[in-house]
Amino acid sequence: MSDLSVARALTWRYAIALSLVALLSTAAWLSLHLVISEQNSTAVVVNISGRQRMLSQRTALFANLLVNTPKAERAAIRNTLRDAIQLMESSHHGLINGDMVMGLPRTMSPPVHAMYFDGLNALDRQVEDYIKTVHDLLLLDDDALTATNPSLQYITQNAPNTLVAALDRMVRQYQLEGEASVRRLQKAETIFWGVTLLLLILEAALIFHPFVKHVKTIIGKLQQVTEELELHQDQLEATVAQRTLELENRSKALTDSEEKFRLISTAAKDAIVIIGTEEQVIYWNPAAEEIFGYEANEAISKNLHNLLIPARYQDSAHEGFERFQRYGVGNVIGKTFEITARHKSNEEFPVELSISAFRFKNDWHALGIIRDITERKQMEDQVRHLAFYDTLTNLPNRRLLNDRLSQAMVSSKRNGHYAAVMMLDLDNFKPLNDVHGHPVGDLLLVEVANRLKACVREVDTVARFGGDEFVVLLNELNTDESQATAQASIVAEKIRNTLSDPYQLVIKKTLEHADTAVEHQCSASIGVVVFSNRENRQDDILKWADDAMYQAKDAGRNLIRFYALKA
Repeated sequence: MSDLSVARALTWRYAIALSLVALLSTAAWLSLHLVISEQNSTAVVVNISGRQRMLSQRTALFANLLVNTPKAERAAIRNTLRDAIQLMESSHHGLINGDMVMGLPRTMSPPVHAMYFDGLNALDRQVEDYIKTVHDLLLLDDDALTATNPSLQYITQNAPNTLVAALDRMVRQYQLEGEASVRRLQKAETIFWGVTLLLLILEAALIFHPFVKHVKTIIGKLQQVTEELELHQDQLEATVAQRTLELENRSKALTDSEEKFRLISTAAKDAIVIIGTEEQVIYWNPAAEEIFGYEANEAISKNLHNLLIPARYQDSAHEGFERFQRYGVGNVIGKTFEITARHKSNEEFPVELSISAFRFKNDWHALGIIRDITERKQMEDQVRHLAFYDTLTNLPNRRLLNDRLSQAMVSSKRNGHYAAVMMLDLDNFKPLNDVHGHPVGDLLLVEVANRLKACVREVDTVARFGGDEFVVLLNELNTDESQATAQASIVAEKIRNTLSDPYQLVIKKTLEHADTAVEHQCSASIGVVVFSNRENRQDDILKWADDAMYQAKDAGRNLIRFYALKA
Protein backbone atom coordinates (compact mmCIF):
# COMPACT_ATOMS: atom_id res chain seq x y z
CA MET A 1 0.00 0.00 0.00
CA SER A 2 1.38 3.36 -0.96
CA ASP A 3 2.01 6.15 1.49
CA LEU A 4 -0.86 8.05 -0.08
CA SER A 5 -3.25 5.13 0.47
CA VAL A 6 -2.06 4.68 4.02
CA ALA A 7 -2.39 8.39 4.60
CA ARG A 8 -5.91 8.35 3.20
CA ALA A 9 -6.85 5.31 5.32
CA LEU A 10 -5.37 6.93 8.39
CA THR A 11 -7.12 10.18 7.54
CA TRP A 12 -10.50 8.47 7.37
CA ARG A 13 -9.87 6.55 10.56
CA TYR A 14 -8.68 9.65 12.33
CA ALA A 15 -11.72 11.51 11.02
CA ILE A 16 -13.96 8.81 12.44
CA ALA A 17 -12.06 8.86 15.74
CA LEU A 18 -12.26 12.63 15.93
CA SER A 19 -15.97 12.47 15.15
CA LEU A 20 -16.42 10.02 18.00
CA VAL A 21 -14.43 12.30 20.28
CA ALA A 22 -16.57 15.21 19.20
CA LEU A 23 -19.68 13.10 19.77
CA LEU A 24 -18.40 12.13 23.20
CA SER A 25 -17.70 15.77 24.06
CA THR A 26 -21.09 16.84 22.76
CA ALA A 27 -22.81 14.07 24.71
CA ALA A 28 -20.91 15.04 27.85
CA TRP A 29 -21.89 18.70 27.41
CA LEU A 30 -25.50 17.80 26.64
CA SER A 31 -25.72 15.46 29.65
CA LEU A 32 -24.16 18.07 31.90
CA HIS A 33 -26.53 20.72 30.50
CA LEU A 34 -29.55 18.48 31.13
CA VAL A 35 -28.38 17.68 34.66
CA ILE A 36 -27.81 21.37 35.45
CA SER A 37 -31.16 22.32 33.91
CA GLU A 38 -32.93 19.64 35.94
CA GLN A 39 -31.14 20.75 39.11
CA ASN A 40 -32.01 24.40 38.42
CA SER A 41 -35.67 23.51 37.79
CA THR A 42 -35.77 21.45 40.99
CA ALA A 43 -34.04 24.25 42.92
CA VAL A 44 -36.61 26.80 41.67
CA VAL A 45 -39.57 24.57 42.57
CA VAL A 46 -38.11 23.70 46.00
CA ASN A 47 -37.26 27.37 46.63
CA ILE A 48 -40.77 28.57 45.74
CA SER A 49 -42.33 25.77 47.82
CA GLY A 50 -40.04 26.64 50.72
CA ARG A 51 -41.04 30.29 50.31
CA GLN A 52 -44.69 29.21 50.62
CA ARG A 53 -43.82 27.59 53.94
CA MET A 54 -42.01 30.73 55.16
CA LEU A 55 -44.85 32.99 53.98
CA SER A 56 -47.46 30.91 55.85
CA GLN A 57 -45.53 31.46 59.10
CA ARG A 58 -44.86 35.10 58.29
CA THR A 59 -48.53 35.85 57.57
CA ALA A 60 -49.50 34.08 60.80
CA LEU A 61 -47.02 36.27 62.71
CA PHE A 62 -48.25 39.52 61.12
CA ALA A 63 -51.88 38.49 61.58
CA ASN A 64 -51.18 38.04 65.29
CA LEU A 65 -49.32 41.38 65.40
CA LEU A 66 -52.25 43.06 63.60
CA VAL A 67 -54.61 42.06 66.38
CA ASN A 68 -52.25 42.84 69.28
CA THR A 69 -50.87 46.14 67.96
CA PRO A 70 -52.39 49.53 68.84
CA LYS A 71 -54.80 50.79 66.17
CA ALA A 72 -52.51 53.65 65.18
CA GLU A 73 -49.84 51.17 64.06
CA ARG A 74 -52.08 48.68 62.28
CA ALA A 75 -52.04 50.32 58.82
CA ALA A 76 -48.38 49.44 58.21
CA ILE A 77 -48.91 45.88 59.46
CA ARG A 78 -51.98 45.51 57.21
CA ASN A 79 -49.88 46.52 54.19
CA THR A 80 -47.09 44.11 55.12
CA LEU A 81 -49.60 41.30 55.71
CA ARG A 82 -51.36 42.08 52.39
CA ASP A 83 -48.03 42.01 50.48
CA ALA A 84 -47.06 38.68 52.07
CA ILE A 85 -50.38 36.96 51.30
CA GLN A 86 -50.36 38.30 47.70
CA LEU A 87 -46.86 36.89 47.22
CA MET A 88 -48.01 33.58 48.68
CA GLU A 89 -51.02 33.58 46.33
CA SER A 90 -48.92 34.30 43.19
CA SER A 91 -46.37 31.62 44.19
CA HIS A 92 -49.14 29.07 44.70
CA HIS A 93 -50.62 29.93 41.26
CA GLY A 94 -47.20 29.47 39.65
CA LEU A 95 -46.62 26.11 41.36
CA ILE A 96 -49.88 24.57 40.15
CA ASN A 97 -50.14 26.29 36.72
CA GLY A 98 -46.50 26.95 35.81
CA ASP A 99 -44.77 30.29 35.41
CA MET A 100 -42.12 31.03 32.78
CA VAL A 101 -40.87 34.11 34.64
CA MET A 102 -40.31 32.18 37.86
CA GLY A 103 -38.95 29.17 35.95
CA LEU A 104 -41.73 26.90 37.23
CA PRO A 105 -42.79 23.95 35.01
CA ARG A 106 -46.35 23.69 33.67
CA THR A 107 -46.63 19.95 34.31
CA MET A 108 -46.81 17.95 37.52
CA SER A 109 -45.86 14.39 38.30
CA PRO A 110 -48.76 12.13 39.41
CA PRO A 111 -47.55 12.08 43.08
CA VAL A 112 -47.29 15.90 43.18
CA HIS A 113 -50.69 16.26 41.48
CA ALA A 114 -52.23 13.87 44.02
CA MET A 115 -50.74 15.81 46.96
CA TYR A 116 -52.10 19.07 45.56
CA PHE A 117 -55.60 18.01 44.52
CA ASP A 118 -56.62 14.59 45.90
CA GLY A 119 -58.25 13.95 49.27
CA LEU A 120 -59.93 16.06 51.90
CA ASN A 121 -56.59 17.54 53.04
CA ALA A 122 -55.31 18.35 49.54
CA LEU A 123 -52.60 21.02 49.67
CA ASP A 124 -54.36 23.20 47.06
CA ARG A 125 -57.45 23.36 49.25
CA GLN A 126 -55.43 24.09 52.40
CA VAL A 127 -53.51 26.93 50.75
CA GLU A 128 -56.64 28.42 49.12
CA ASP A 129 -58.53 28.26 52.45
CA TYR A 130 -55.58 29.83 54.26
CA ILE A 131 -55.24 32.66 51.68
CA LYS A 132 -58.99 33.33 51.78
CA THR A 133 -58.94 33.45 55.60
CA VAL A 134 -56.11 36.01 55.59
CA HIS A 135 -58.01 38.15 53.03
CA ASP A 136 -61.13 37.90 55.22
CA LEU A 137 -59.09 39.07 58.21
CA LEU A 138 -57.75 42.03 56.21
CA LEU A 139 -61.34 43.06 55.36
CA LEU A 140 -62.26 43.36 59.05
CA ASP A 141 -62.21 46.79 60.64
CA ASP A 142 -60.04 47.48 63.67
CA ASP A 143 -62.88 46.99 66.16
CA ALA A 144 -63.46 43.45 64.91
CA LEU A 145 -59.80 42.47 65.28
CA THR A 146 -59.73 40.58 68.57
CA ALA A 147 -57.71 37.66 69.89
CA THR A 148 -60.83 35.46 69.77
CA ASN A 149 -61.58 36.20 66.12
CA PRO A 150 -62.14 32.84 64.32
CA SER A 151 -60.09 33.94 61.31
CA LEU A 152 -57.10 34.83 63.51
CA GLN A 153 -57.36 31.56 65.43
CA TYR A 154 -57.48 29.59 62.18
CA ILE A 155 -54.41 31.45 60.83
CA THR A 156 -52.24 31.16 63.95
CA GLN A 157 -53.19 27.52 64.59
CA ASN A 158 -53.08 26.30 60.96
CA ALA A 159 -49.74 27.91 59.90
CA PRO A 160 -47.43 26.17 62.43
CA ASN A 161 -49.24 22.84 62.17
CA THR A 162 -51.23 21.31 59.27
CA LEU A 163 -50.29 23.72 56.47
CA VAL A 164 -46.56 23.86 57.29
CA ALA A 165 -46.43 20.06 57.55
CA ALA A 166 -48.15 19.71 54.15
CA LEU A 167 -45.75 22.24 52.58
CA ASP A 168 -42.78 20.37 54.08
CA ARG A 169 -44.01 17.13 52.52
CA MET A 170 -44.42 18.87 49.15
CA VAL A 171 -40.87 20.31 49.30
CA ARG A 172 -39.53 16.85 50.10
CA GLN A 173 -41.49 15.33 47.19
CA TYR A 174 -40.04 17.90 44.78
CA GLN A 175 -36.55 17.17 46.08
CA LEU A 176 -36.99 13.41 45.67
CA GLU A 177 -38.31 13.79 42.13
CA GLY A 178 -35.48 16.14 41.16
CA GLU A 179 -32.88 13.75 42.58
CA ALA A 180 -34.47 10.81 40.74
CA SER A 181 -34.47 12.74 37.45
CA VAL A 182 -30.81 13.68 37.87
CA ARG A 183 -29.91 10.03 38.60
CA ARG A 184 -31.68 8.91 35.41
CA LEU A 185 -29.77 11.50 33.36
CA GLN A 186 -26.51 10.48 34.96
CA LYS A 187 -27.21 6.81 34.21
CA ALA A 188 -27.97 7.60 30.56
CA GLU A 189 -24.81 9.70 30.39
CA THR A 190 -22.74 6.80 31.77
CA ILE A 191 -24.17 4.34 29.20
CA PHE A 192 -23.51 6.78 26.33
CA TRP A 193 -19.95 7.31 27.49
CA GLY A 194 -19.37 3.56 27.69
CA VAL A 195 -20.65 2.96 24.17
CA THR A 196 -18.56 5.81 22.77
CA LEU A 197 -15.43 4.59 24.56
CA LEU A 198 -15.93 1.09 23.12
CA LEU A 199 -16.14 2.58 19.65
CA LEU A 200 -12.97 4.57 20.30
CA ILE A 201 -11.15 1.43 21.42
CA LEU A 202 -12.27 -0.42 18.28
CA GLU A 203 -11.19 2.43 16.05
CA ALA A 204 -7.83 2.66 17.84
CA ALA A 205 -7.23 -1.02 17.10
CA LEU A 206 -7.93 -0.47 13.40
CA ILE A 207 -5.58 2.51 13.30
CA PHE A 208 -2.72 1.04 15.35
CA HIS A 209 -1.37 -1.43 12.75
CA PRO A 210 -0.76 1.02 9.85
CA PHE A 211 0.34 3.57 12.42
CA VAL A 212 3.29 1.40 13.51
CA LYS A 213 4.61 1.26 9.93
CA HIS A 214 4.88 4.96 9.78
CA VAL A 215 6.39 5.50 13.22
CA LYS A 216 9.64 6.70 11.77
CA THR A 217 7.85 9.20 9.60
CA ILE A 218 5.84 10.40 12.55
CA ILE A 219 8.98 10.68 14.68
CA GLY A 220 10.44 12.95 12.08
CA LYS A 221 7.32 15.02 12.10
CA LEU A 222 7.43 15.08 15.91
CA GLN A 223 10.71 16.92 15.67
CA GLN A 224 8.95 19.57 13.66
CA VAL A 225 6.17 19.62 16.23
CA THR A 226 8.78 20.07 18.96
CA GLU A 227 10.03 23.15 17.22
CA GLU A 228 6.49 24.45 16.99
CA LEU A 229 5.96 23.72 20.66
CA GLU A 230 8.96 25.82 21.50
CA LEU A 231 7.43 28.64 19.55
CA HIS A 232 4.25 28.34 21.65
CA GLN A 233 6.10 28.00 24.95
CA ASP A 234 5.82 31.70 25.66
CA GLN A 235 2.08 31.55 25.10
CA LEU A 236 1.83 28.60 27.51
CA GLU A 237 3.81 30.43 30.17
CA ALA A 238 1.53 33.42 29.79
CA THR A 239 -1.51 31.14 30.18
CA VAL A 240 -0.03 29.56 33.33
CA ALA A 241 0.62 33.01 34.76
CA GLN A 242 -2.97 34.00 34.04
CA ARG A 243 -4.33 30.85 35.72
CA THR A 244 -2.09 31.47 38.73
CA LEU A 245 -3.48 34.98 39.02
CA GLU A 246 -7.04 33.61 38.87
CA LEU A 247 -6.28 31.15 41.69
CA GLU A 248 -4.82 33.97 43.78
CA ASN A 249 -7.96 36.03 43.17
CA ARG A 250 -10.17 33.10 44.22
CA SER A 251 -8.11 32.64 47.36
CA LYS A 252 -8.47 36.34 48.13
CA ALA A 253 -12.24 36.13 47.51
CA LEU A 254 -12.47 33.23 49.98
CA THR A 255 -10.50 35.22 52.55
CA ASP A 256 -12.76 38.22 51.98
CA SER A 257 -15.83 36.00 52.41
CA GLU A 258 -14.52 34.71 55.74
CA GLU A 259 -13.82 38.30 56.82
CA LYS A 260 -17.35 39.36 55.84
CA PHE A 261 -18.81 36.52 57.94
CA ARG A 262 -16.67 37.61 60.86
CA LEU A 263 -17.77 41.25 60.48
CA ILE A 264 -21.45 40.33 60.09
CA SER A 265 -21.45 38.00 63.09
CA THR A 266 -19.56 40.59 65.12
CA ALA A 267 -22.02 43.37 64.25
CA ALA A 268 -25.13 41.18 64.67
CA LYS A 269 -27.38 42.01 67.61
CA ASP A 270 -28.52 38.36 67.85
CA ALA A 271 -26.33 35.68 69.39
CA ILE A 272 -24.71 33.43 66.75
CA VAL A 273 -23.49 30.12 68.16
CA ILE A 274 -22.05 27.05 66.38
CA ILE A 275 -21.82 23.71 68.21
CA GLY A 276 -19.92 20.59 67.21
CA THR A 277 -20.48 16.87 67.46
CA GLU A 278 -20.18 16.71 71.27
CA GLU A 279 -22.52 19.68 71.93
CA GLN A 280 -19.41 21.82 72.48
CA VAL A 281 -19.38 25.49 71.53
CA ILE A 282 -16.97 26.18 68.65
CA TYR A 283 -18.12 29.72 67.77
CA TRP A 284 -19.48 32.46 70.06
CA ASN A 285 -20.04 36.00 68.73
CA PRO A 286 -19.99 39.28 70.75
CA ALA A 287 -23.81 39.43 70.90
CA ALA A 288 -23.78 36.03 72.64
CA GLU A 289 -21.38 37.47 75.22
CA GLU A 290 -23.75 40.36 75.90
CA ILE A 291 -26.94 38.25 76.00
CA PHE A 292 -25.67 35.38 78.16
CA GLY A 293 -22.88 37.05 80.13
CA TYR A 294 -20.14 34.55 79.17
CA GLU A 295 -17.00 35.78 77.43
CA ALA A 296 -15.97 33.81 74.33
CA ASN A 297 -13.07 32.13 76.17
CA GLU A 298 -15.52 31.01 78.88
CA ALA A 299 -17.97 29.48 76.39
CA ILE A 300 -15.72 27.94 73.70
CA SER A 301 -15.37 24.13 74.10
CA LYS A 302 -18.05 24.05 76.84
CA ASN A 303 -21.24 21.97 76.51
CA LEU A 304 -23.81 24.47 75.22
CA HIS A 305 -26.84 22.87 76.85
CA ASN A 306 -25.16 22.57 80.25
CA LEU A 307 -24.07 26.19 79.90
CA LEU A 308 -27.32 27.87 78.84
CA ILE A 309 -30.27 25.53 79.47
CA PRO A 310 -31.96 25.40 82.92
CA ALA A 311 -31.33 22.10 84.70
CA ARG A 312 -34.94 20.89 84.35
CA TYR A 313 -34.73 21.05 80.55
CA GLN A 314 -31.19 19.72 80.03
CA ASP A 315 -32.07 16.02 79.65
CA SER A 316 -34.50 16.66 76.80
CA ALA A 317 -31.97 19.03 75.15
CA HIS A 318 -29.24 16.35 75.25
CA GLU A 319 -31.62 13.73 73.86
CA GLY A 320 -32.66 16.04 71.01
CA PHE A 321 -29.04 16.70 70.03
CA GLU A 322 -28.25 12.97 70.17
CA ARG A 323 -31.08 12.30 67.69
CA PHE A 324 -29.76 15.12 65.53
CA GLN A 325 -26.29 13.54 65.42
CA ARG A 326 -27.70 10.08 64.72
CA TYR A 327 -30.24 10.93 62.05
CA GLY A 328 -29.12 14.32 60.73
CA VAL A 329 -31.47 17.20 60.06
CA GLY A 330 -34.60 16.86 62.20
CA ASN A 331 -37.97 18.56 62.30
CA VAL A 332 -36.65 21.55 64.30
CA ILE A 333 -34.13 22.62 61.66
CA GLY A 334 -35.19 25.82 59.90
CA LYS A 335 -37.93 26.58 62.44
CA THR A 336 -38.06 29.39 64.96
CA PHE A 337 -39.35 28.63 68.44
CA GLU A 338 -39.21 30.02 71.96
CA ILE A 339 -37.32 28.44 74.88
CA THR A 340 -36.16 29.43 78.34
CA ALA A 341 -32.43 30.22 78.59
CA ARG A 342 -30.14 30.79 81.56
CA HIS A 343 -27.79 33.76 82.04
CA LYS A 344 -24.36 33.44 83.66
CA SER A 345 -25.97 34.95 86.76
CA ASN A 346 -28.45 31.97 86.77
CA GLU A 347 -31.29 34.34 85.87
CA GLU A 348 -33.73 32.72 83.44
CA PHE A 349 -35.19 34.64 80.50
CA PRO A 350 -37.07 33.85 77.26
CA VAL A 351 -35.25 33.64 73.94
CA GLU A 352 -36.22 32.96 70.33
CA LEU A 353 -34.10 30.25 68.70
CA SER A 354 -33.58 29.41 65.01
CA ILE A 355 -31.42 26.38 64.10
CA SER A 356 -29.58 25.59 60.85
CA ALA A 357 -27.48 22.50 60.13
CA PHE A 358 -24.44 21.80 57.98
CA ARG A 359 -21.99 18.93 57.52
CA PHE A 360 -18.30 19.37 58.22
CA LYS A 361 -15.85 16.46 57.91
CA ASN A 362 -18.79 14.02 57.65
CA ASP A 363 -20.33 15.20 60.93
CA TRP A 364 -23.42 17.31 61.52
CA HIS A 365 -22.90 20.72 63.08
CA ALA A 366 -25.60 23.12 64.22
CA LEU A 367 -25.71 26.91 63.90
CA GLY A 368 -28.11 28.68 66.25
CA ILE A 369 -29.32 32.28 66.03
CA ILE A 370 -30.66 33.36 69.43
CA ARG A 371 -32.59 36.53 70.26
CA ASP A 372 -33.48 37.86 73.72
CA ILE A 373 -37.27 38.43 73.68
CA THR A 374 -37.67 39.58 77.28
CA GLU A 375 -38.97 43.02 76.28
CA ARG A 376 -41.38 41.52 73.74
CA LYS A 377 -42.79 39.15 76.36
CA GLN A 378 -43.20 42.04 78.79
CA MET A 379 -45.08 44.00 76.14
CA GLU A 380 -47.32 40.99 75.45
CA ASP A 381 -48.07 40.71 79.20
CA GLN A 382 -48.85 44.42 79.27
CA VAL A 383 -51.22 44.07 76.33
CA ARG A 384 -53.00 41.17 78.05
CA HIS A 385 -53.25 43.25 81.23
CA LEU A 386 -54.77 46.18 79.33
CA ALA A 387 -57.35 43.84 77.81
CA PHE A 388 -58.71 42.80 81.21
CA TYR A 389 -58.03 45.71 83.60
CA ASP A 390 -59.18 49.30 83.81
CA THR A 391 -56.26 51.63 83.04
CA LEU A 392 -57.24 54.24 85.64
CA THR A 393 -58.04 52.16 88.73
CA ASN A 394 -56.21 48.94 87.77
CA LEU A 395 -59.40 47.07 88.67
CA PRO A 396 -60.81 44.26 86.49
CA ASN A 397 -62.92 45.61 83.63
CA ARG A 398 -66.23 44.29 82.32
CA ARG A 399 -64.62 41.50 80.32
CA LEU A 400 -62.76 40.09 83.31
CA LEU A 401 -65.80 40.64 85.56
CA ASN A 402 -67.95 38.53 83.20
CA ASP A 403 -65.35 35.76 83.35
CA ARG A 404 -65.18 35.88 87.18
CA LEU A 405 -68.99 35.91 87.40
CA SER A 406 -69.18 32.88 85.11
CA GLN A 407 -66.70 31.04 87.34
CA ALA A 408 -68.68 32.01 90.44
CA MET A 409 -71.91 30.64 88.91
CA VAL A 410 -70.21 27.34 88.03
CA SER A 411 -68.67 27.08 91.50
CA SER A 412 -72.02 27.83 93.17
CA LYS A 413 -73.72 25.15 91.13
CA ARG A 414 -70.99 22.65 92.02
CA ASN A 415 -70.60 23.21 95.79
CA GLY A 416 -73.95 24.78 96.78
CA HIS A 417 -72.47 28.00 98.18
CA TYR A 418 -74.25 31.29 97.53
CA ALA A 419 -72.59 34.27 95.90
CA ALA A 420 -73.56 37.94 95.66
CA VAL A 421 -73.19 40.79 93.18
CA MET A 422 -73.22 44.42 94.34
CA MET A 423 -73.76 47.29 91.91
CA LEU A 424 -72.47 50.65 93.27
CA ASP A 425 -73.01 54.14 91.88
CA LEU A 426 -71.42 57.24 93.45
CA ASP A 427 -74.09 59.73 94.58
CA ASN A 428 -72.16 62.98 94.40
CA PHE A 429 -69.64 62.47 91.62
CA LYS A 430 -70.78 64.76 88.79
CA PRO A 431 -70.52 68.03 90.79
CA LEU A 432 -66.88 67.19 91.57
CA ASN A 433 -66.10 66.86 87.87
CA ASP A 434 -68.05 70.02 87.01
CA VAL A 435 -66.30 72.17 89.63
CA HIS A 436 -62.76 70.81 89.71
CA GLY A 437 -62.40 68.98 86.38
CA HIS A 438 -61.93 65.38 85.33
CA PRO A 439 -58.38 64.96 86.75
CA VAL A 440 -59.77 65.47 90.26
CA GLY A 441 -62.66 63.15 89.44
CA ASP A 442 -60.11 60.51 88.41
CA LEU A 443 -58.37 60.91 91.79
CA LEU A 444 -61.69 60.20 93.51
CA LEU A 445 -62.30 57.08 91.39
CA VAL A 446 -58.84 55.74 92.27
CA GLU A 447 -59.46 56.34 95.98
CA VAL A 448 -62.88 54.65 95.78
CA ALA A 449 -61.23 51.64 94.12
CA ASN A 450 -58.65 51.42 96.93
CA ARG A 451 -61.34 51.62 99.62
CA LEU A 452 -63.47 48.94 97.92
CA LYS A 453 -60.53 46.53 97.70
CA ALA A 454 -59.86 47.05 101.41
CA CYS A 455 -63.45 46.00 102.24
CA VAL A 456 -63.42 42.55 100.57
CA ARG A 457 -61.47 39.30 100.68
CA GLU A 458 -58.84 38.00 98.27
CA VAL A 459 -61.37 35.57 96.77
CA ASP A 460 -63.77 38.40 95.95
CA THR A 461 -63.63 40.71 92.92
CA VAL A 462 -63.93 44.48 92.67
CA ALA A 463 -64.44 45.75 89.12
CA ARG A 464 -65.00 49.10 87.47
CA PHE A 465 -68.18 48.78 85.42
CA GLY A 466 -67.84 52.17 83.72
CA GLY A 467 -67.89 55.85 84.67
CA ASP A 468 -68.55 56.06 88.41
CA GLU A 469 -70.14 52.59 88.61
CA PHE A 470 -68.38 49.71 90.37
CA VAL A 471 -69.29 46.04 90.86
CA VAL A 472 -68.33 43.83 93.81
CA LEU A 473 -68.56 40.03 93.42
CA LEU A 474 -68.61 38.07 96.69
CA ASN A 475 -67.71 34.37 96.34
CA GLU A 476 -68.07 31.37 98.64
CA LEU A 477 -70.83 32.72 100.92
CA ASN A 478 -72.81 30.44 103.21
CA THR A 479 -74.81 27.50 101.82
CA ASP A 480 -77.88 28.81 103.66
CA GLU A 481 -79.60 31.67 101.81
CA SER A 482 -80.45 33.69 104.92
CA GLN A 483 -76.91 33.37 106.27
CA ALA A 484 -75.44 34.29 102.87
CA THR A 485 -77.73 37.33 102.68
CA ALA A 486 -76.61 38.41 106.13
CA GLN A 487 -72.94 38.08 105.09
CA ALA A 488 -73.56 40.17 101.97
CA SER A 489 -75.42 42.77 104.04
CA ILE A 490 -72.47 43.14 106.43
CA VAL A 491 -70.03 43.68 103.55
CA ALA A 492 -72.42 46.13 101.82
CA GLU A 493 -72.82 48.17 104.99
CA LYS A 494 -69.05 48.21 105.50
CA ILE A 495 -68.62 49.49 101.94
CA ARG A 496 -71.34 52.13 102.36
CA ASN A 497 -69.74 53.47 105.55
CA THR A 498 -66.22 53.38 104.10
CA LEU A 499 -67.19 55.26 100.97
CA SER A 500 -69.05 57.89 103.02
CA ASP A 501 -65.90 59.05 104.78
CA PRO A 502 -64.55 62.40 103.46
CA TYR A 503 -61.99 62.30 100.64
CA GLN A 504 -58.80 64.38 100.64
CA LEU A 505 -57.83 64.64 96.97
CA VAL A 506 -54.32 66.05 96.48
CA ILE A 507 -53.54 67.65 93.12
CA LYS A 508 -49.78 67.42 92.55
CA LYS A 509 -47.93 70.64 91.96
CA THR A 510 -46.81 71.81 88.54
CA LEU A 511 -44.25 74.39 87.48
CA GLU A 512 -46.88 77.11 87.90
CA HIS A 513 -48.82 75.81 90.92
CA ALA A 514 -48.07 74.15 94.27
CA ASP A 515 -49.86 71.06 95.62
CA THR A 516 -53.51 71.70 96.35
CA ALA A 517 -56.00 69.57 98.30
CA VAL A 518 -59.69 69.23 97.55
CA GLU A 519 -62.00 67.82 100.24
CA HIS A 520 -65.08 66.04 98.92
CA GLN A 521 -67.97 64.22 100.56
CA CYS A 522 -69.33 61.35 98.54
CA SER A 523 -71.64 58.41 99.22
CA ALA A 524 -72.78 55.41 97.21
CA SER A 525 -76.10 53.76 96.37
CA ILE A 526 -75.73 49.98 96.49
CA GLY A 527 -77.88 47.29 94.87
CA VAL A 528 -77.32 43.67 95.94
CA VAL A 529 -78.46 40.34 94.50
CA VAL A 530 -77.68 37.03 96.23
CA PHE A 531 -77.77 33.97 93.95
CA SER A 532 -76.94 30.28 94.06
CA ASN A 533 -77.08 27.38 91.61
CA ARG A 534 -80.17 28.49 89.73
CA GLU A 535 -80.07 28.41 85.95
CA ASN A 536 -79.64 32.18 85.64
CA ARG A 537 -77.83 34.18 83.00
CA GLN A 538 -75.04 36.61 83.82
CA ASP A 539 -76.90 39.47 82.17
CA ASP A 540 -79.93 38.79 84.37
CA ILE A 541 -77.85 38.85 87.59
CA LEU A 542 -76.18 42.13 86.64
CA LYS A 543 -79.54 43.63 85.63
CA TRP A 544 -81.11 42.63 88.96
CA ALA A 545 -78.22 44.23 90.87
CA ASP A 546 -78.62 47.36 88.71
CA ASP A 547 -82.38 47.47 89.42
CA ALA A 548 -81.73 47.21 93.15
CA MET A 549 -79.15 50.01 92.94
CA TYR A 550 -81.66 52.32 91.26
CA GLN A 551 -84.18 51.45 93.99
CA ALA A 552 -81.58 52.69 96.50
CA LYS A 553 -81.14 55.92 94.53
CA ASP A 554 -84.89 56.47 94.22
CA ALA A 555 -85.28 55.91 97.97
CA GLY A 556 -82.90 58.77 98.81
CA ARG A 557 -79.35 57.58 97.96
CA ASN A 558 -76.60 56.42 100.31
CA LEU A 559 -78.74 53.30 100.86
CA ILE A 560 -78.54 49.54 100.31
CA ARG A 561 -81.29 47.61 98.54
CA PHE A 562 -81.49 43.85 97.94
CA TYR A 563 -83.16 42.38 94.87
CA ALA A 564 -85.55 39.63 95.90
CA LEU A 565 -85.25 36.61 93.61
CA LYS A 566 -88.50 34.78 92.95
CA ALA A 567 -88.56 31.20 94.12
